Amino acid sequence: MAHDEYTLSHQDVVKAIIIDQAIHEGLWTLLINFDFAASHAPRVRDPCLTVTIKGVGIMRAALTDPFAVDAALVNPEPQPVEETVHVTAAVDGSHNSHTPQQSMQFCRNAYRHIAVQSRIKTPTKPG
Repeated sequence: MAHDEYTLSHQDVVKAIIIDQAIHEGLWTLLINFDFAASHAPRVRDPCLTVTIKGVGIMRAALTDPFAVDAALVNPEPQPVEETVHVTAAVDGSHNSHTPQQSMQFCRNAYRHIAVQSRIKTPTKPG
């Protein structure tokens, strides 16, 4: 069911902008640009001050800023994923021989390579 109103905290706004702009590093905080104008409205006896919001964004924050959002935690850099694992034999051509000892060594080397690659890309269950 759709809501008629969504409210976000200032840190949620910063996180949304970090993700939308693909920012992956640095500390960021909310930036709001205001415009002020003094006036005298026709139906109001006293002078008035009009405040308008010109823009909402983010800016770099200091390490001591308690409201700073770390982009590396919110939107980490995507890691490249290898689609295939390439298994190569020794350059000296030992993979062409059919002796049991050399064939077994090739299998051990191939298994080690695959085992190392699979530790890098561990499947995780979403949720």
